[in-house]
Amino acid sequence: MKTNNKLGILATSFATFVLVIQIAVGTATAAPIYILSSGNSSASIDLGSQTGMNNWTVDGQNQLNQQWFWYRIGSSGPEKSIDTLGNPTANRINSSILDTTCIGSLFSLDILYSLTGGAIGSGVSDLSETIKIQNLTGGTLSFHFFQYADFNLGGTPNNDSGQLNKTSKGYNGVDQTDGFCQLGEDVDAMVSHPATHAELANDNSILNKLNNGTANTLDGNMSTTGNVKWSLEWDVNIAPGDTYLIGKDLNISGVVPVPEPSSWSLILLGMLAGVVWKFRSTRACRKFFPVRGR
Repeated sequence: MKTNNKLGILATSFATFVLVIQIAVGTATAAPIYILSSGNSSASIDLGSQTGMNNWTVDGQNQLNQQWFWYRIGSSGPEKSIDTLGNPTANRINSSILDTTCIGSLFSLDILYSLTGGAIGSGVSDLSETIKIQNLTGGTLSFHFFQYADFNLGGTPNNDSGQLNKTSKGYNGVDQTDGFCQLGEDVDAMVSHPATHAELANDNSILNKLNNGTANTLDGNMSTTGNVKWSLEWDVNIAPGDTYLIGKDLNISGVVPVPEPSSWSLILLGMLAGVVWKFRSTRACRKFFPVRGR
């Protein structure tokens, strides 16, 4: 257990170091990127592009390709990613909590990210997201909010399975698995209503819908396998000045800690030593017990 803990610490520290270097070498006009860290976990969030949250590393292994948000006003306008609102602001409450705000002409959007990593080597991690949408107009706002997610559990993209969870009130979660590695997203019923629509796919069809310049409704496909991608959609009417809340919790478990490079070197040296020992033992046996009949 101590060895796993040491490997997990080194692997997570290395992953965080790489993310920091990526930010440091960016240009002065690069989009704002923030890193959260807690226990065995780190997460990277790009507020300035559809890249969005693009890294969630647990015990040295990244589980996420992309998670981001889109919106639509009314029934006919196209969906747009929230980064198009421009000029996001962020308040880093501590190393594991980030509060972000975007303000448009019709509404403001606040997302609070809170990362809770597990013990080093535990293979578990949790991320909560609280979303606040406030109507800034004097009339009712017909608002459509989309979450898009592309997780690569176990660090691989093509061998997952996904399943939507639905009740009579709507879609209240998603389950995704890759062997022992599992992801669960649950919509917090104490904070918000379930999603109105949802969709699972194993290609880029959902992302293409969100970016095709026309209004779309998710088709309700409940399950898929392969390179699992999914989206939840909330359709709401927000009264003048009111705020609509969405609370979600994502939990990852079953991640196998990744040894850092020096540990792999020790493992390989041990394997090589075993081969050499076996070779010498074989030669010694042949010397003292020669094979007859040759």
